[in-house]
Amino acid sequence: MQKELTPNIGKKPSSLRYFQEGASDIDLKHWRLRVSGEVKTELSLSYDDILRLPKTYSHRRSVCVCLWSIKRHWRGVSLTEILNLAGVSLYDKNLYMKQISSATPKGSYDSTIHISSAVERNAIFAYDVDGATLTPEQGFPLRFHDFGLYLYKCVKSISEIHVGRDNEIGYWENFAGYDVDGTVQAKRYYAVDLQRKFYFDGLGEVLDRDID
Repeated sequence: MQKELTPNIGKKPSSLRYFQEGASDIDLKHWRLRVSGEVKTELSLSYDDILRLPKTYSHRRSVCVCLWSIKRHWRGVSLTEILNLAGVSLYDKNLYMKQISSATPKGSYDSTIHISSAVERNAIFAYDVDGATLTPEQGFPLRFHDFGLYLYKCVKSISEIHVGRDNEIGYWENFAGYDVDGTVQAKRYYAVDLQRKFYFDGLGEVLDRDID
């Protein structure tokens, strides 16, 4: 696959510390994405299993709670595809999904999101960015992305999702006092790819029309 260019990618702030001191070494032979909780079928998907699922492409903008933003080319599997495999009721307004990362020497981190809202926003599990496999900084081997939420709600190096009815406080909400909802708010941000500031006056995903 030909690499796709994201302008000014070298100026993006580093985000290696997906947990305090960085990602653990992940052996794809043993890594699995496990899905449990309020499901009809518990899943244990290998990396190859995920690569064989229908692919989705998103050229969409991510937003960090520390006010930078970038639009990149993401490929992966839709959240809807994974939840359908597990038999989850996608439009039950009371269901939440707890994401759990692969472990580092300090343990794992977690984040909980509202399922039906994420489905409406076409959230994905990404394994490729700009035409290349994710690096550890980007969340190898798999990273959840809901583009209407700040990045701290989107777990890198994800290994497990648990479907339930509690909107739990995750690692970064507890550690840094971030909002458990995590929806992108109306604020002034810096678009790294465009190298300019912009004011977003909406709520949720930042689209091109919000910057032009």
